[in-house]
Amino acid sequence: MNQRTLDQHRRSHGFAPRVRIRLYAAIATRTSDGYRGKGVNVSARVAAHADGDEILVSHDTVAPLGDQYELSVPRSIALKGVSGEASVVSLRWQ
Repeated sequence: MNQRTLDQHRRSHGFAPRVRIRLYAAIATRTSDGYRGKGVNVSARVAAHADGDEILVSHDTVAPLGDQYELSVPRSIALKGVSGEASVVSLRWQ
């Protein structure tokens, strides 16, 4: 869902749906219709764990930012089709 779709929904219905945002840093290959690669798949699986109006970030992605943002306590999540668990945090955007 993109910003234009959210804006149209807001105009038609008086509110915008709650959205989930995920941030995940990975190497991906650009194609004519988007991006491909393991990192893209892992990012989608991280997003599946986010609640509405939550910005879910892999702990490795946000760690270099230091204390610029308020973060939740890290939690581990199991990702379908990916071995091991991923450490994620919720980013509080002010």
